[in-house]
Amino acid sequence: MADARGDLIGALAVSIDEDRRFLEMSLRDCPAGEAAQIEKLASLGMITVERGYKLWAEMLGLPFHSLDERSLDSRLRHKLPVELANRHNAVVVGQEDGILSVALKNPFDLLAVDEIQEVTGMSVQMVLATPKSIATALERQHKGSSGIEGLIQRLLKSEIDSQSVSDADKLRRMVGDDAVVKLVDHLIEEAMRARASDIHVEPQRDGLRVRIRVDGDLDTLYTLPPGLHRAVVARIKVSSGMDIGESRKPQDGRIAVSDKVELRVSVLPSVLGEKAVMRVLDRTGVTLDPNKLEMSAHNLKLFQHGYSAPNGMCLLTGPTGSGKTTTLYTAMAALNQPESNLVSVEDPVEYELAGTTQVQVDVKAERTFAKALRSILRQDPDVVMIGEIRDAETASIAVQAALTGHMVLSTLHTNDALSTIHRLCDMDIAPYLLGPALRCIVGQRLVPRICPECAVPTTPSADMLKEFGVDPTNAPKGFMVGKGCQSCRNRGKRGRLAIHEVLYVSPALAAAISRRAPEHELHQLAAEAGYRRMMQDGLEKAQRGMVTLEDVLAVARVD
Repeated sequence: MADARGDLIGALAVSIDEDRRFLEMSLRDCPAGEAAQIEKLASLGMITVERGYKLWAEMLGLPFHSLDERSLDSRLRHKLPVELANRHNAVVVGQEDGILSVALKNPFDLLAVDEIQEVTGMSVQMVLATPKSIATALERQHKGSSGIEGLIQRLLKSEIDSQSVSDADKLRRMVGDDAVVKLVDHLIEEAMRARASDIHVEPQRDGLRVRIRVDGDLDTLYTLPPGLHRAVVARIKVSSGMDIGESRKPQDGRIAVSDKVELRVSVLPSVLGEKAVMRVLDRTGVTLDPNKLEMSAHNLKLFQHGYSAPNGMCLLTGPTGSGKTTTLYTAMAALNQPESNLVSVEDPVEYELAGTTQVQVDVKAERTFAKALRSILRQDPDVVMIGEIRDAETASIAVQAALTGHMVLSTLHTNDALSTIHRLCDMDIAPYLLGPALRCIVGQRLVPRICPECAVPTTPSADMLKEFGVDPTNAPKGFMVGKGCQSCRNRGKRGRLAIHEVLYVSPALAAAISRRAPEHELHQLAAEAGYRRMMQDGLEKAQRGMVTLEDVLAVARVD
């Protein structure tokens, strides 16, 4: 038998089918030691351990999980007590509909399965993983869990030991405590690892809740003891350059995590104490290329036609966190040529753009948007970027700049592109000036992207199709939905993309704006100039399997 196995090993091919056949024969020869057999084959260089376990998982009809750090949801690490997880070499990899997916070193250990089901009160779905990946995941989880638990206990003990110390001295002592520093750093690292866009540190009556926003949704990361609230928030305030002695007024600051990652921090007093929110500004994945904006070819052509004009005003609209700044910087990067002078005034400066002059708003130094803009116009600029038009004075200066030979790029908060015209008129901009000044207005929203690893075809409901003006009896194909996998942490969604509407201001539309034309005429002229509502762009991207109609409707519906 040994000689026969040796002949088989020597004749092993690299194809999947031959790998599977060979492994099946080998495991049949050694039914009680499948894992040992895979290790032996790997030691002979015939197959990798991971490849062997993947094939074994196929033979058993079980899912395989790599247990890499990014694919594991940190919120699930507390589903199993540390002692139970270590005793059975068990790692929780997912939870859905009352079923817990668990990777066990021994997938045939029924006693372990029964104990996990009894402790968690949930059914268990077995998952296959390599012993090494299980050991690494357990070590990582133990380090994270024991580390944060140890920090919490140290901080609570410090709180008790310092009760006789004055309040101000106690706060200063706790802010400098190594445990506080490590705890805050740990929270930020966990949020960054989960690809969070925002970190919320908020006091509750029964504890300190830490939540993170991932792909637009808020999830609880930790609930810490209430006694840690002041120390954690004070540490965040010190790190971001705020005054820890001031707890009655809102404050803003910044924390530099690395050369490419920065946190924009806001602290707001509430009834239960100060709440801190940290917005993650990550420049590592930003590509300022118009072709990477995922605009439709139609919308991109209108947008480029607008910002490439020799003068005028190009505006980006949408709520906070809708990607306006990235789109704005993309236009700036396209216009950033050696023969042009580009100047911006921003609050804050979110990305450094080489070759441009960027001015940071500073209210204490009386450097507001309007005052900085007046100075900028004396700097012989070709392109002026205004981070946001917030008031009538800034709007008036921006329009005047657009009419005097400058290309002005800026953002504004409105529901859609067309309503921007009315918003500017409400800011006392004369229509006869606004019409000639405008070149294009881009409205956009961010929508969760369907995970490409687990996307499956779907058919939207008839009611949902009707919301988009689609006849259910003649619905197009191509709609997808994510069913959930390890890549997206069982969300079915991973990342976000923008849906757009681009209002190109044609000469006819500019003339209609100048003479205060009625709403229906503006809509008609906009459509003739190529304007398509955001819902239409979302429908087209849903038909391409990129997003779901439900998610498009949630962000783009305007009643």
